[in-house]
Amino acid sequence: MTKEAFEQEILCHLREQLERYPCMEPQDLVKFVFQAMLGVGHMLSSRDAVENYVIRETEQLSPGEPEPLVEMLSPAWCRLSLRGAKEKGISPSVIAGLMLSSEKASCPFTRRDVADFCAGLAASGEMPAADPNLLKQIMDETWLPSHSQIYRGKYRPAYRVVSAEWIPCMELIQRIAGKQGMEERMLITIDGPCASGKTTLAEKLAGVFGAHVVHTDDYVIPHAQKTPERLAVPGGNCDADRLVDEVVAPWKRSDTVMFRKYDCRNDRLLPAEKLPEGRMLILEGSYCNLPAIRQYADVRVFINTPWEKRIERLQKRESARSLQMFYDRWIPLEDRYFEAYGLPDRECVVLNG
Repeated sequence: MTKEAFEQEILCHLREQLERYPCMEPQDLVKFVFQAMLGVGHMLSSRDAVENYVIRETEQLSPGEPEPLVEMLSPAWCRLSLRGAKEKGISPSVIAGLMLSSEKASCPFTRRDVADFCAGLAASGEMPAADPNLLKQIMDETWLPSHSQIYRGKYRPAYRVVSAEWIPCMELIQRIAGKQGMEERMLITIDGPCASGKTTLAEKLAGVFGAHVVHTDDYVIPHAQKTPERLAVPGGNCDADRLVDEVVAPWKRSDTVMFRKYDCRNDRLLPAEKLPEGRMLILEGSYCNLPAIRQYADVRVFINTPWEKRIERLQKRESARSLQMFYDRWIPLEDRYFEAYGLPDRECVVLNG
């Protein structure tokens, strides 16, 4: 997205804010632009400290009008309502995880861009002119914007800025958050076609929820078992029985999990590793919706990504020979598995893209 297109989106969302919150002062408009361009805007402390701060603020929330869970700032950033999160059962711990994951997001804008954009909006009449001293303060790397007294008194704002990449995942986050506390140990499965983004999502969710991740790619059947008969069975190239016996069933029983990754290149099982203790395990990869596995899952996710995007990703990460293997073997095997088990089904949280 070009800088001009990004700024046009900010302007669109700013107009929405002015309509929703007509008592916004220039100070509030500057804060909006600052967050829309720079996001979090400053380094966060430890997860515990962030979580404790959110806990205190959540406990002190005064009653207010119903609020949307998220409000867009720009294509890159949004405001997550603490009142909305509390209503949806999203805990301060999860909010802290979302904030800390968002802190790492790349930001192409500078404080100079914020000041120039605000000055341009004032010159065009899109917003009242801010105090010149306020625009100068933006350039101070230690300065952070605050809401006006009028805005605070009227709207009682309570939110946190997080990356807009989490917006498509809010249903999933609510589903997982709603299950927390109900299970001694949770199992989340993330399925979908190759290069759809399963591993990336698993890693991001693990950071937010403090979960461990296991990959179905480590549970491919050995070469000797890759017979035409076995591969003709939908999902037959996944060693689901070993995966259940070593990882899934022990995890759900709250037993110690000792798992062995399969080294496909050398056709051997690697030494057993102990999975650290925890409350949540994310199993990601194709075939994690096989019946032997899915019966243990608390939340099941399926990622749909356009074919063109998947091929673009495969072309970037695979050699020409490996890419041909995907075309000839792995993609047809996955497609037969999805068709055989009707995936995604109604119980899956479906993410597009």
